[in-house]
This record gives sequence, C-alpha cells and structure tokens, in this order.
Amino acid sequence: MIIVTSGSRYIDIDAYASIIAYAKFLNLKGKNAIAYSSSPLNESVTTSLKNNKYTISRQLDFTKDDKFIILDVSDPDFFDKSVDMPRIIQVIDHHYGFENYWNSKSNVNTIIEKIGSVATIIFELFEKENLLENLDKDLCLLLMSAILDNTLNFKAKVTTSRDIEAYKKLEKLANLNFNYAKFYFNECEQEINKNLKYAILNDTKLDNTGGKVPTVFAQLTVWDSSNILNNINLIYEALGTFKKPWLMNLISLKDGKSYLISNDKNIKFNLETTFNCKFINDIAVLSDVWLRKEIIKKLL
Repeated sequence: MIIVTSGSRYIDIDAYASIIAYAKFLNLKGKNAIAYSSSPLNESVTTSLKNNKYTISRQLDFTKDDKFIILDVSDPDFFDKSVDMPRIIQVIDHHYGFENYWNSKSNVNTIIEKIGSVATIIFELFEKENLLENLDKDLCLLLMSAILDNTLNFKAKVTTSRDIEAYKKLEKLANLNFNYAKFYFNECEQEINKNLKYAILNDTKLDNTGGKVPTVFAQLTVWDSSNILNNINLIYEALGTFKKPWLMNLISLKDGKSYLISNDKNIKFNLETTFNCKFINDIAVLSDVWLRKEIIKKLL
C-alpha cells in the first residue's frame, strides 16, 4: 500500500486536500493508495470541508512493505510520525530548502516547485492524465480551498499564473454560482473565533536557528481582523506560554493587510528595519498581505 501523508505538528487545507486528491489520483492509475495523517487539522480545514464526503484515514495497520509519499513538506524533521524514511518513494512540496537533500536520493521522485499551492500541482496531474471528469464538486471544493488559503485569495507573492488557472478550471468543474472565496474565508474566521487561543497555538511554527527569524512565529488568516485585534490579550496569553520571543502575523483579506504583533524589542527592530514599518502598541501594519514564509525569506 502507498501511504500519502504530510507533516507532524499539524496539517492545513493544502496538505489535507492534496493528500486526499493525490491518493484518489493514484487509485485511478491502478495503485493501492490511501490518504493518512495522525496530525491535528488547523482551522483552514473548516467544518463544511470536514463534512465533505472525502476524508483522511486516522488509523492504519502498517506493514513493512508499505511505501510513503509526502506532500506539502520536505523537511524530514517534520514528517508525520508514521513515516519510515527508507520507504519514501516521492516528495511533492512548494517549500524550499531541502532540494539538494532529496535530489541526492535517486530512489525518491522529487517535485519541489515555486508555486502557491501543492493542490495546484495535484490538479495539473489530473489534467495531464485526462482525469478531470473524476474531480466531482466535493473534491473540487477541497482543492479550491487549498489554493485560496495558500495564495491568500491570490494576493500572496507566491501566487503563480498556474494557481490562478487551476482555480478557474476547478471553479468551472464545481459549477458554483456564488463567491466561494468570501464564503471560505468567513468560515475560517468563524472556526478561529470559536477558540482563538487554540487556533493560535495550532498554527504556530517553531524555529531554532536563531538570528533574525522569530523563535515562535504564529499566523492566522481571516476575512476581517477586527475581532481578533479587539481580543489581542489572547494572543499574548497563547504565545506567552512558549516563554520565548514570539511574532504573530495576522492576515486580513478584507483590507488586504498583514498585522504584525510582537512585544519583543529585537523582533520589532528587525521587522522595522526590514519592512520600513513602525510598531505602535506592539502592532505594525504592512500595506500588503504577507505569508509567514515570505516574511521569513525577507528577514533572511
């Protein structure tokens, strides 16, 4: 059996949708594949998507003959805990840094591309193999949500023409007659507001390299940031539990801005120097939306 899986700390909608769709693709190609993850889902996997007819397996009886395909992560330190490294046969990702490592593994088929969403790559595989008729509405919605989330409604700098084209084709296949992007991001915001502290902790990445990158870096994407900014003490409470310097990137799509929140003077100095912004009461506003990985790249 081929186990299609992703990261260990949590999986977002890009990982979730992609492993489901790719497992279906492999089954259509005559392979015995299953989408699996032992990791929690973050708030980008909304209630309506969880109730979608497609889902992931949570428990499996693994055998020594199973093979692994990893999507949306290429750093081995962050693979799902079930993964046995020698049995990996493919890695598909859009995060850079481990290309040379995987290119040295001749037994692993590696696809690491500069693209907004891994879901776009998976959609293109269906298209290339003339399998688009197998993308029903539920599967289209999963892939569309992944592209929206990872490109910030096509406003992120990582967005490519391929992401935009894939979304348009999926939207047509799904035969939607309403603004799905607004619906999706509003639903994400509702999920976040149910338990803001948990949502923050569930989308926080830890970095131990030091230097200019914050050790604790949280990110939330919402349609309207006002509710969270009005409850900013919950951000201090949640991220303060790490007892390390922290940064929150709050992405507000309604006004197309990133709100950077931190109470650490070194983090604020680095950000002010790099982005030519000014922190007022621990908040700096960027006049555009920035993904966490884009901010890290800029800082480095």
